[in-house]
Amino acid sequence: MVLPRFNGNQSIVRQQPYDSKYFKTYVEYFRGEVLTAPLRPATNWRFGVPLLASYLPFDALTSINTVNLFFLALGIVIFFKILHLMQVDINKRWYATWIFICSFPTFYYSSIAYVDASLFFFIALSIYATITNQLALFYTAILIGFCVKETIVIGLPFYFIYHYKKVERKLIIQFVPLFVLLLIEAYLIRHYAPVSAGDLHNKNWFWHSSLVSVKNNFTRFNTWFSMIASFGIPFVLYAIYNMQLIKRKLPFNSLQKACAASIIIAIGLYTFSYISTIADGRMIWTCYMYFLISWLDNTKQQVV
Repeated sequence: MVLPRFNGNQSIVRQQPYDSKYFKTYVEYFRGEVLTAPLRPATNWRFGVPLLASYLPFDALTSINTVNLFFLALGIVIFFKILHLMQVDINKRWYATWIFICSFPTFYYSSIAYVDASLFFFIALSIYATITNQLALFYTAILIGFCVKETIVIGLPFYFIYHYKKVERKLIIQFVPLFVLLLIEAYLIRHYAPVSAGDLHNKNWFWHSSLVSVKNNFTRFNTWFSMIASFGIPFVLYAIYNMQLIKRKLPFNSLQKACAASIIIAIGLYTFSYISTIADGRMIWTCYMYFLISWLDNTKQQVV
């Protein structure tokens, strides 16, 4: 699935990935090499993968993609383990795994030297830690995952909603240190991340909304194509089975509510990217494990 676009190969999709050169530059920075492009936000906030890639004996792009594919594969293994913990039928576990792998985002985004593929390891780890009630592991997944990409925060509502009815007061107390640590981590990354001379935006906490961005995304074919293609089969399965639950007036359990919460946050972030930067399907891709977990849990509930 990743081979046709490995290192942003242009033979099939003739469009150079925009941010790959900046992640490549970050690897060069960690290696002490001459920079081929400036260090700039928001790529310079996401130092986890470039730092690991800098230790590999390959060129910068290949090193980034090697790290990405290692973490993506490991994340899928953990995802398979999660389905086992959910007591999902072995055949359905494999169906869900292959649906995840053989998808448009895996082909399009996983080996173009962006860092989103690596994020799936930390998403899977946060889900696993939530279901097995391992708070320390959950902290670890979120805090280290934040160094890969800040969208790991979509895992926060999953843990909170999943455990809410069981330990309401205790849960709030457990989350306070994590929020404090995340704020400190975000500040330190924004404040101390290396940036090329002349870039004045390093300390911004996020993008700024712009009517220009809205116009560009609305009229840009790839924005619509990548959005529709990225939702793909996982979303269709998720939507169909949730509609069936609603029609049959079956209750949504804590796992399904938790998945919905993370999906809402992820799509909210995608919506914000639509009005503030170049929007594509990577944010929707982060929903895949939640789509598939909720779908498989729904199938179990409706069979019962």
